[in-house]
Amino acid sequence: MKNKNIGFVFVSLGFVFLMLSLTLTLPTPIWIVLLGISMISNITGTAILMRFIKRGDLYE
Repeated sequence: MKNKNIGFVFVSLGFVFLMLSLTLTLPTPIWIVLLGISMISNITGTAILMRFIKRGDLYE
């Protein structure tokens, strides 16, 4: 159960940074950093959730 929550936190964090990068007018280097954080968080969260699903712990 703990890994599922951590995965959702990473995906949510990635979504927040994506929305920030799309809605704010920022200089290019800061915009690139926000997009990078978003991609890394989303990929990490998705990997954690996929590992959780693969283990078969869906009903815990």
